[in-house]
Amino acid sequence: LKPGGRILILDLLKHDIEAARELYADVWLGFSRVELNEMLVSAGFTDVEISVVDRSAEAPHLESLMGVGRR
Repeated sequence: LKPGGRILILDLLKHDIEAARELYADVWLGFSRVELNEMLVSAGFTDVEISVVDRSAEAPHLESLMGVGRR
């Protein structure tokens, strides 16, 4: 990104539902808030914000995690 550009990452909050690998073709089982924050900060992003933005109404109630940062 050029200076001032923003990145947005949307993925699942870390979970332990192994069946998701087959059901949703998941390669990894999500990220924790701390992991996503550390990835963005170590890549040089500032003004990093991490939040849970959605939770599925049906089991297994997976949650979506959003990370935003500025270059």
